[in-house]
Amino acid sequence: MLSHLLNGYLTAFFVITGIVLNLLSVSIFLRKERAGTPAIQYYLVTLTLWQTALLANAFLLYSFPTLVFGFLVSTGSYVHIYPYVYTFANTTHTGSVWIVLTLTIDRYLALCQPLKHRAIGKKRRVKRLMILVSLLAVLFSLPRFFEVHVITLTNYTTNETIVAIERTELFKNHLYWSVYHVILAMLFVTLCPCLILFGLTLRISIALRSAIAKRKSLCAPNAELDTRAKAMKSSRYRNSRKDHKSNIMLVLVITKFLISDILPTVIDVLEHLVGSSNFMQSPLASLFVDLSNFLIVLNCSSNFWVFFVWGRRFRRSCRKCIKSTHLGACIYDLAKWNTDSEVSLCAPSSFTTLNATKVYGSTERSFRTKSRLEMISRTEELSSTPSRT
Repeated sequence: MLSHLLNGYLTAFFVITGIVLNLLSVSIFLRKERAGTPAIQYYLVTLTLWQTALLANAFLLYSFPTLVFGFLVSTGSYVHIYPYVYTFANTTHTGSVWIVLTLTIDRYLALCQPLKHRAIGKKRRVKRLMILVSLLAVLFSLPRFFEVHVITLTNYTTNETIVAIERTELFKNHLYWSVYHVILAMLFVTLCPCLILFGLTLRISIALRSAIAKRKSLCAPNAELDTRAKAMKSSRYRNSRKDHKSNIMLVLVITKFLISDILPTVIDVLEHLVGSSNFMQSPLASLFVDLSNFLIVLNCSSNFWVFFVWGRRFRRSCRKCIKSTHLGACIYDLAKWNTDSEVSLCAPSSFTTLNATKVYGSTERSFRTKSRLEMISRTEELSSTPSRT
């Protein structure tokens, strides 16, 4: 029952919501035109697209057959898509891991080695890097296609043919399993990338803390600071808070990755130790497999909320994206109607204050012009007065 709940309803819910929110995130990232961070946009767009494809493959591989047939089917016409979906699901998972790793390396170079980052983190090179990483993920996951195949079974008594999915001899090969599924997977997909990400994130955290401490030491607080200095201090404080929030957001993304990707590695090692046939016959082992797949789906569908909670510019762009549609604008205006009326009746808002400041500035210039003309006219009158007398 728990496996049916994980593979069916929960996976379907997070797949549908994750695909919608990921597509919204891609739309927001593409609409941003921030000249300072083009590389981050390419990283995030590529990562979100890989994770969206992973969610779609997880739905076809686990959720849809569970909801329609009641279980994961191994026979019937539906199994014809299994080799392709199984291969591409592993490809998207590998691509997501490598994009996260390259993104973390880029942030490490930007914070700790900015001179190297200026040479490496250019727009064209980031595009090429994303294409190269994607192609390498496809090549690395290509052997997965030859691990399963579709066979036709014939019942000679009833003359009925059954289409079924079966593991190939390559998958059952002990050497192939040890090298590809355990060693290479731990080196390039699960364990080593997790350790590298953890180390780089720790180094980034230390660099941010040292930079904040250095700024505080160079700009000691003083009671006689003028208004401009206080404003500069508050802006530096806001920038420090932004760096701190970006660091927390990166740590959350990496933590989600560690939680969702370490369990498949442990399961692969256990399957290698106890044997594939014995492992798959255990109900507890099957439950752990379903749980590991669900954690990967949960990881790919939750990045939007991390960006939304810890990214103020992302929230602002999300609000603009929703308001750009007719339905979203109506809902937003309906939600803000009471708030806007209260602000306009009770106190001046920041928007009205800003407009009043601009109007007063233009009026002040007109007052200065009028006063200057009046002074000139009075001077002429005074100069002409003696001649009349």
